[in-house]
Amino acid sequence: MADLKGLKLKQISDAVKEGRPLPAEKIGQRIRDIREALGMTQKQLSKRLKISQPLLSRIEENAESCAVKTLVKIAGGLECEFMGVMVSKEGLEKIINKQAEIKARNMLKRTFATMAMEKQAPTDNAFDYQLKKLIEELANNPGPNLWEK
Repeated sequence: MADLKGLKLKQISDAVKEGRPLPAEKIGQRIRDIREALGMTQKQLSKRLKISQPLLSRIEENAESCAVKTLVKIAGGLECEFMGVMVSKEGLEKIINKQAEIKARNMLKRTFATMAMEKQAPTDNAFDYQLKKLIEELANNPGPNLWEK
Protein backbone atom coordinates (compact mmCIF):
# COMPACT_ATOMS: atom_id res chain seq x y z
CA MET A 1 0.00 0.00 0.00
CA ALA A 2 2.87 2.36 0.78
CA ASP A 3 4.32 1.70 -2.70
CA LEU A 4 1.03 2.63 -4.33
CA LYS A 5 0.82 5.82 -2.27
CA GLY A 6 4.41 6.68 -3.19
CA LEU A 7 3.72 6.07 -6.87
CA LYS A 8 0.65 8.30 -6.79
CA LEU A 9 2.65 11.02 -5.00
CA LYS A 10 5.36 10.83 -7.68
CA GLN A 11 2.83 10.95 -10.53
CA ILE A 12 0.98 13.94 -9.08
CA SER A 13 4.22 15.67 -8.15
CA ASP A 14 5.61 15.23 -11.68
CA ALA A 15 2.37 16.43 -13.30
CA VAL A 16 2.26 19.54 -11.12
CA LYS A 17 5.97 20.30 -11.44
CA GLU A 18 5.84 20.00 -15.25
CA GLY A 19 2.63 22.03 -15.41
CA ARG A 20 0.83 19.44 -17.54
CA PRO A 21 -2.38 20.91 -18.89
CA LEU A 22 -5.64 19.17 -18.14
CA PRO A 23 -9.27 19.66 -19.15
CA ALA A 24 -11.33 22.07 -17.06
CA GLU A 25 -13.55 19.24 -15.82
CA LYS A 26 -10.49 17.61 -14.20
CA ILE A 27 -9.29 20.63 -12.19
CA GLY A 28 -11.28 19.67 -9.08
CA GLN A 29 -9.80 16.16 -9.16
CA ARG A 30 -6.30 17.66 -9.52
CA ILE A 31 -6.93 19.85 -6.46
CA ARG A 32 -8.03 16.77 -4.50
CA ASP A 33 -5.04 14.75 -5.75
CA ILE A 34 -2.56 17.45 -4.74
CA ARG A 35 -4.21 17.92 -1.34
CA GLU A 36 -4.21 14.18 -0.67
CA ALA A 37 -0.63 13.80 -1.93
CA LEU A 38 0.38 16.46 0.59
CA GLY A 39 -1.45 14.48 3.28
CA MET A 40 -3.83 17.37 3.94
CA THR A 41 -7.51 17.04 4.80
CA GLN A 42 -10.26 19.17 3.30
CA LYS A 43 -10.75 20.72 6.72
CA GLN A 44 -7.08 21.68 6.96
CA LEU A 45 -7.00 23.21 3.46
CA SER A 46 -10.30 25.04 3.92
CA LYS A 47 -8.97 26.52 7.18
CA ARG A 48 -5.80 27.61 5.37
CA LEU A 49 -7.89 29.23 2.62
CA LYS A 50 -10.43 30.75 5.01
CA ILE A 51 -13.33 29.08 3.17
CA SER A 52 -15.83 26.54 4.39
CA GLN A 53 -15.05 22.83 4.08
CA PRO A 54 -18.35 22.18 2.21
CA LEU A 55 -17.37 24.83 -0.35
CA LEU A 56 -13.98 23.18 -0.86
CA SER A 57 -15.72 19.83 -1.24
CA ARG A 58 -18.00 21.27 -3.96
CA ILE A 59 -15.01 22.77 -5.76
CA GLU A 60 -13.20 19.41 -5.71
CA GLU A 61 -16.34 17.84 -7.19
CA ASN A 62 -16.88 20.51 -9.85
CA ALA A 63 -14.20 23.18 -10.21
CA GLU A 64 -15.41 24.08 -13.73
CA SER A 65 -17.90 26.57 -12.30
CA CYS A 66 -15.32 28.02 -9.93
CA ALA A 67 -13.94 31.55 -10.43
CA VAL A 68 -10.35 31.75 -11.60
CA LYS A 69 -9.63 33.97 -8.59
CA THR A 70 -10.72 31.11 -6.30
CA LEU A 71 -8.56 28.60 -8.19
CA VAL A 72 -5.57 30.91 -7.77
CA LYS A 73 -6.31 31.12 -4.03
CA ILE A 74 -6.61 27.32 -3.72
CA ALA A 75 -3.39 26.78 -5.67
CA GLY A 76 -1.63 29.20 -3.32
CA GLY A 77 -3.01 27.28 -0.33
CA LEU A 78 -1.45 24.14 -1.81
CA GLU A 79 1.81 26.05 -2.39
CA CYS A 80 1.33 25.82 -6.13
CA GLU A 81 0.56 28.29 -8.89
CA PHE A 82 -2.55 28.21 -11.04
CA MET A 83 -1.49 28.49 -14.65
CA GLY A 84 -4.57 28.83 -16.86
CA VAL A 85 -3.85 27.08 -20.14
CA MET A 86 -5.79 27.16 -23.36
CA VAL A 87 -4.80 24.39 -25.73
CA SER A 88 -5.68 24.39 -29.41
CA LYS A 89 -6.75 20.96 -30.59
CA GLU A 90 -5.57 21.62 -34.14
CA GLY A 91 -3.23 24.60 -34.06
CA LEU A 92 -4.31 28.14 -34.88
CA GLU A 93 -2.99 27.99 -38.44
CA LYS A 94 -5.22 25.00 -39.19
CA ILE A 95 -8.25 26.77 -37.68
CA ILE A 96 -7.55 29.84 -39.83
CA ASN A 97 -7.08 27.74 -42.98
CA LYS A 98 -10.31 25.82 -42.33
CA GLN A 99 -12.26 29.06 -41.87
CA ALA A 100 -10.55 30.62 -44.91
CA GLU A 101 -11.66 27.65 -47.01
CA ILE A 102 -15.26 27.97 -45.79
CA LYS A 103 -15.27 31.71 -46.49
CA ALA A 104 -13.59 31.31 -49.90
CA ARG A 105 -15.99 28.56 -51.01
CA ASN A 106 -19.00 30.71 -50.06
CA MET A 107 -17.61 33.74 -51.86
CA LEU A 108 -16.79 31.80 -55.01
CA LYS A 109 -20.11 29.93 -55.07
CA ARG A 110 -21.97 33.25 -55.17
CA THR A 111 -19.70 34.67 -57.86
CA PHE A 112 -19.70 31.53 -60.00
CA ALA A 113 -23.48 31.14 -59.63
CA THR A 114 -23.95 34.66 -61.00
CA MET A 115 -21.56 33.91 -63.86
CA ALA A 116 -23.41 30.66 -64.65
CA MET A 117 -26.73 32.55 -64.90
CA GLU A 118 -25.05 34.83 -67.44
CA LYS A 119 -23.78 31.76 -69.29
CA GLN A 120 -20.17 32.63 -68.39
CA ALA A 121 -19.50 29.73 -66.02
CA PRO A 122 -15.77 28.98 -65.75
CA THR A 123 -14.34 25.46 -65.74
CA ASP A 124 -13.81 23.34 -62.62
CA ASN A 125 -10.07 23.96 -62.94
CA ALA A 126 -10.69 27.71 -62.84
CA PHE A 127 -12.84 27.29 -59.71
CA ASP A 128 -10.13 25.19 -58.00
CA TYR A 129 -7.43 27.69 -58.95
CA GLN A 130 -9.45 30.66 -57.69
CA LEU A 131 -10.38 28.75 -54.52
CA LYS A 132 -6.74 27.99 -53.73
CA LYS A 133 -5.68 31.60 -54.32
CA LEU A 134 -8.55 33.02 -52.25
CA ILE A 135 -7.90 30.61 -49.35
CA GLU A 136 -4.24 31.63 -49.37
CA GLU A 137 -5.12 35.32 -49.42
CA LEU A 138 -7.67 35.02 -46.58
CA ALA A 139 -5.39 32.81 -44.47
CA ASN A 140 -2.41 35.14 -44.86
CA ASN A 141 -4.37 38.12 -43.53
CA PRO A 142 -6.85 36.77 -40.98
CA GLY A 143 -9.08 39.42 -39.51
CA PRO A 144 -12.65 40.04 -38.39
CA ASN A 145 -13.98 39.65 -41.95
CA LEU A 146 -12.80 36.05 -41.98
CA TRP A 147 -15.33 35.24 -39.27
CA GLU A 148 -18.30 37.19 -40.68
CA LYS A 149 -21.07 35.07 -42.21
